[in-house]
Amino acid sequence: MTVRATAADVATTFIKAFGAGDMATVAECLAEDVVFESPRVRAEGIDAVTAVIGQFTQVVEGVDVIAALGDAEQAMVIYDMRTGPFGTLRVVDHLVLRDGKIISDVVVFDTHEVRKAEAAQEPAAD
Repeated sequence: MTVRATAADVATTFIKAFGAGDMATVAECLAEDVVFESPRVRAEGIDAVTAVIGQFTQVVEGVDVIAALGDAEQAMVIYDMRTGPFGTLRVVDHLVLRDGKIISDVVVFDTHEVRKAEAAQEPAAD
């Protein structure tokens, strides 16, 4: 008997791979036509999405999954994302799957710390 991974299993694998900078596993979880949305960026297609996620992994030190739940087609994962420049961000991902692959990933987090860090790096106006 084959046990099929649940949407929450796939989502958790994806989030943990992201937190570890394991882009091969991240890509394995994604469908070719995946759409990614966050408070800062939107990307469509596996190449664009893996590029966006790969860029952000540069500042991610790890993730701590708090909860994951879902049904056959969707999952929600709540986790703490530890970053160097922004501290720890509480994040919620809503993921939709088709045939065991992520077709939609909507990420929600408070951007205050990100904006604050970016403002501190901007040159002062003359």
